[in-house]
Amino acid sequence: MRRRDFLGTVATGVVGTWRSGLALPLPRTAADQFVERWSWAMGQSVHVMVFAQSEGAGLDACAAALAELRRVEHHLTLFDDASDLCELNRQAGRAVMRVDRDLQRVLELAQEYRATTRGAFDVAVEPLMRVWGFHRPRASEPGAAEIAEARDAVAAAVVKLDGDRARLPSAHTQIDLGGIGVGYGIDCALAALRAHGIASALIDVSGDLGALGAPPGEPGWLVEINDPDRAGHTLGSVRLAHMALATSANTASVVRYGNHVRGHVMNPVTGWPAHAVRQATVVAGTAVGADALSTALLVSGRRAPGALAIHTVPLNTAAVPPREVQS
Repeated sequence: MRRRDFLGTVATGVVGTWRSGLALPLPRTAADQFVERWSWAMGQSVHVMVFAQSEGAGLDACAAALAELRRVEHHLTLFDDASDLCELNRQAGRAVMRVDRDLQRVLELAQEYRATTRGAFDVAVEPLMRVWGFHRPRASEPGAAEIAEARDAVAAAVVKLDGDRARLPSAHTQIDLGGIGVGYGIDCALAALRAHGIASALIDVSGDLGALGAPPGEPGWLVEINDPDRAGHTLGSVRLAHMALATSANTASVVRYGNHVRGHVMNPVTGWPAHAVRQATVVAGTAVGADALSTALLVSGRRAPGALAIHTVPLNTAAVPPREVQS
């Protein structure tokens, strides 16, 4: 599985690296031992960087963060039939289900972001993912009637929550947490780091980033945003301190039908792959917020409340799907 494949896949244009801007060595403090771990979780590469009181303390904290990412993945993945999310989708139109606290919280947040973004962010897009061939390959591009049927299923989707009990009243409602799950996992992992006494850290899950504090002597963790048109070039940079950043694009996870290439981030209104902008970067107070709002920005081209900083790459108009209609 690649980036966000455990929930649906998204591309990123971010390099999450810390670079010192100081020429002289930084003064040592009681908690400036730099420790990093590279690993794999949520179907993609993970880089955890912390400043700790000792190497052992730093490694323990990194292990706890990775464990949190894997725990969240277990509940939210679409690629494990035993996950809470898969079971909820199976129960659509049938029974009320008691859900794990992670799935409950993510569904609550998803409802909030759906309202905040006026529907640009919607976790009920799974029917569109399916009809466009992202979950099961198909030989040809879907026709207008197929797209309309899937789009109508998304528009009519309702998730009913009552505490830890959830229900999808319609059998046509299916949930895909591809635009929110990684951010939620990063926030949980940051909480695990704080519980281990870490005050300065950066977690990078294939370009979705969450920061605690800043490296010693610096205003924040330096993150560069890649230029999707020029390899090795950047569009800009940002310093993260107690903030998170996510970049969404529709260029990495794609399906091809003849000469047409379609990205996996769906526009719930049109039923077509999103193309308001080519790449969207959002900085927000939480990783889950940056994750959801970057997806919404890619879909709508509009900045939503809660997006504290953005960077967008304009659409190449030649790439607009020639047959898109909104019937």
